[in-house]
Amino acid sequence: MKSSTRRLFIRSLLAASLAPVLANVAPAADRCCLQCGCSASRCRKVCRLVREDKKITTTCWGMECEDLCVPGPSRPECKHCEMVCGKGEGDKDICVQPKKLVWTTWLPGCGRDIVTKRKLMKKTVTKSVPSFKWVVEDLCTECMAQTDPVSVPANAEVPPAPKIEGALVMASVVEE
Repeated sequence: MKSSTRRLFIRSLLAASLAPVLANVAPAADRCCLQCGCSASRCRKVCRLVREDKKITTTCWGMECEDLCVPGPSRPECKHCEMVCGKGEGDKDICVQPKKLVWTTWLPGCGRDIVTKRKLMKKTVTKSVPSFKWVVEDLCTECMAQTDPVSVPANAEVPPAPKIEGALVMASVVEE
């Protein structure tokens, strides 16, 4: 493809992709109030401070401890023997051979030591904290007057006001 044809192709693609975006941009006179929906002549862009709660999480680590007694060597006590699988009263048609079952009873030795078993434990803590951000809204003069001020706690950090040309900055901050 020649470079002039390639440039024309790229420009047409760019124009086709921007056309829907530019069609949705309203002129300044056609703006409506975000809160009441009134028409354009009384509306203007306003930068307003908004409080929203942000969730933050942290992970805490710890140990769960359990004491265990470590026994000494065990020793055998008694040897037992029993015949099992013999023919019972309800076993008329079953042909079985008796079998010898042998086991030994063991005695544990004296406890020699106490050991602490530690298990790693994880705990996730989530806390909701106040956060502030600036938003750009189209508001009329009546809605600007009715907008409640944002209450900011004494230890909270507020982002600096944006410098948007032609926009009014609304930041009535009330300390709690």
